[in-house]
Amino acid sequence: MKQRLAMCMLLVFMPMCIFSQKHMMFMGIPIDGDAASFYQKLINKGFIKEEANLPNAFCMMGKFYDEDANIQVDYDPRNRIVYSVTVYIVKNSFAAVYPIQRDILKAIEDKYRYEKKLIDQQLYKYDYYIYDGLDPVGLIQTFIVDSRTVPSTRSAMLSLSYVDIENYLNYENRKREDI
Repeated sequence: MKQRLAMCMLLVFMPMCIFSQKHMMFMGIPIDGDAASFYQKLINKGFIKEEANLPNAFCMMGKFYDEDANIQVDYDPRNRIVYSVTVYIVKNSFAAVYPIQRDILKAIEDKYRYEKKLIDQQLYKYDYYIYDGLDPVGLIQTFIVDSRTVPSTRSAMLSLSYVDIENYLNYENRKREDI
């Protein structure tokens, strides 16, 4: 009887475990799946393609958090699975970009279950480890570069990277197989 009960419980909960695998989200889009599909979802959100592309990445322009932004989407070259999205917001000064970072970080803190780490106070660099229950699903890294940190810079840039942990680790493991 106990074996039947255990088997029934396994059959009930196993599909939940299989289908509950979560991925980091960017603007409501899971950072998962092939690059072409992710690209189309960004087009549907109003982003447009930039001419300059990088190996294993594509670049777009559009609105993020109601600000003009450039984004870079990185993917594994072997299977074209997306693993990170980086947002760049450029303004004329630190004073213009810092409130944007502060507001975005507040929104992240309101939306996600997270662990926050201050990485570099001078760069206002923070790492947010995002959790779904007990499982880490993503990492959001943010920092600001301006003339205080890079003297030749005439403007200020806010960088926000959304990284899906599972897809990024799969990408890194495949690179190690080549060695």
